[in-house]
Amino acid sequence: MAKDNTKQTKNNSIWEKITGFFTGVNTEAKRVRWPKFSELMSNTGKVIVFCVLFAIFFVICDLLISEFLVLIGVGK
Repeated sequence: MAKDNTKQTKNNSIWEKITGFFTGVNTEAKRVRWPKFSELMSNTGKVIVFCVLFAIFFVICDLLISEFLVLIGVGK
């Protein structure tokens, strides 16, 4: 009885695809220009300030909408 080599070839091609993917990821990661620590801290500070401002904005919007709903008799 002859061996079925198609399954072995399929397994090899899947393995080759997986290793090829991770090899490509490693190659691309080496090409990335990673930020310096000072740039990272600066950008982190900007993101935190932006999030705080948006949180304040949404709190104010929520309070205004709640008061409006109370004013028209829908809210509690």
